[in-house]
Amino acid sequence: MKLKLSPLNILTSVSLVSSVYLLLFPDASGWRKLGAIPLLGVGLLSFIIDVFFKTYIKDIKRIWIVELAFLIFAAVLLIFIRRI
Repeated sequence: MKLKLSPLNILTSVSLVSSVYLLLFPDASGWRKLGAIPLLGVGLLSFIIDVFFKTYIKDIKRIWIVELAFLIFAAVLLIFIRRI
């Protein structure tokens, strides 16, 4: 199986590693454990979307373009929602 690295694949790895770090090294107040839950959700969601894009788009260059556009759209949407 050929490994195709993509932006959502990188996001999945970073979010899963961060959530495991937060679970293994908790602080006294317990907020780190609570913060690991959304990171696990982000990791799972980005993995599912990454698999979906890789299923329908075969060219790695197009995967990078589509996934970067998706991440930029999601970030802009998050910024607009927070301002409201």
